[in-house]
Amino acid sequence: MPQNQPKPRIKPTLPVYRMGDQIYIQLSGKCVELADPDGAVEQFVGLLDGTRTVPEVHRALRAAGRDVTPAEVEAGVARFDRAGLLEDGAVEPGLDAHDQERWKRNLGFLENYSDLSTSKYELQRKLRDYRVVLLGLGGVGSHLLFDLVGLGVRDIRIVDFDTVELSNLNRQILYREADLGRAKIEVAAERILAYDPLVKLDTRATYIGCADEALAVVEGRELVLSAVDMPKMQVVNWINQACVKAGATLITGGVDSRRIAYYTMIPGVTGCVECWKADVAEHDRLSADLAVKKTEWADATAEPRFPEDMSAFGALVTLYTAHVLAEVVRLATGIAPPLSQGRLLEVYFDDGVPREAERWSRRPDCPVCARPRAARTAA
Repeated sequence: MPQNQPKPRIKPTLPVYRMGDQIYIQLSGKCVELADPDGAVEQFVGLLDGTRTVPEVHRALRAAGRDVTPAEVEAGVARFDRAGLLEDGAVEPGLDAHDQERWKRNLGFLENYSDLSTSKYELQRKLRDYRVVLLGLGGVGSHLLFDLVGLGVRDIRIVDFDTVELSNLNRQILYREADLGRAKIEVAAERILAYDPLVKLDTRATYIGCADEALAVVEGRELVLSAVDMPKMQVVNWINQACVKAGATLITGGVDSRRIAYYTMIPGVTGCVECWKADVAEHDRLSADLAVKKTEWADATAEPRFPEDMSAFGALVTLYTAHVLAEVVRLATGIAPPLSQGRLLEVYFDDGVPREAERWSRRPDCPVCARPRAARTAA
């Protein structure tokens, strides 16, 4: 008999019940309805408990008096698998008992995307081993760090140079009043290692002041989550250049007064920030001219022309974090393509509706990403 044959089972999170002559299997937001006047479907479903291979299911049905062929049983299992009803009961988790319990609710979610060839445990391991760098530990960064660890990401580099201030505490959940004046990166490391002592946490107390400094902190990472905005106008360019050179995917954006906005750049797949700027220059002259003027202001030695950003509303920070973390899961596991790759998505507080604000493509003449290193992928 071939080795490592799957042992199909109905996913444990799916309710199965009979009403009259029908069998119902409840999925998220929908229900599979199967006619079963003679109980054959119920019997078949009962045998899909993760203890039998497909040939063994066939033999059990034959022993129960069901006149079915091996091909019919295989076809039935394949249909159930395509419908998202099955997982492999023979698969080895590859996670110890501690991690299975810690991530039990994650696994219940990932089970929605598992099948006979991909297990929920494999998806969780991809999250665990994803190599992430988080730039900035302010409002967005502090939420992202906690929730990344909650997702099970355990290989994280954090970068920040700032200290805790009282005005941070309306949304920067890593810190308390007792931490005022302390370095954010020190407090963050204490909180996170208390939350999950098994996290491999690489701390970099540094300020990013050029593209080379950005490259030094993103090199070796698969994903860069940028939550920094200083120095204004320049830092996103430096991080974009570094991510292209390192072959690292970049997700960035932020909270802009009444809205959130974010985008994903994948080297060799999407256009980069420089491609976006070139596209804007061709199609939106006013925005392009304003960007040039803002850069001139930012570079000026005179008094800055940018007013202080006084808007950092906690609910919008949480909303932004939720959208970005969903992208992280899509990228790490491959269960779905990232929604924001090569486009700016926005959500306004007023109505909460996600919209595409802008879209751009790779430009073959881009001075930054025309010849990128291939994007790193999760193990």
